[in-house]
Amino acid sequence: MIRSQGVQDNQVGLLTRIIFWFAKRRLGHVPLGTRVRALDPKYLRNAVRLDLYGIAPGNVCTRLKELVQIKVALMVGCPF
Repeated sequence: MIRSQGVQDNQVGLLTRIIFWFAKRRLGHVPLGTRVRALDPKYLRNAVRLDLYGIAPGNVCTRLKELVQIKVALMVGCPF
């Protein structure tokens, strides 16, 4: 089975480079999911907007964020 490699740093435009820089700064590396989303720059831009909206203070209450994190962890089988 062939997995998608996503785009490499030398294959992206300016906006995608900025998004990659923020991902590296925040996580220490660029996740594969972000590289795959970068295959379609419009999709990447909208995904980043959605992520930023979800983590912005005041948009979603902290208790709901924690509940969603627990639910997602249970759905994907995270053993935390």
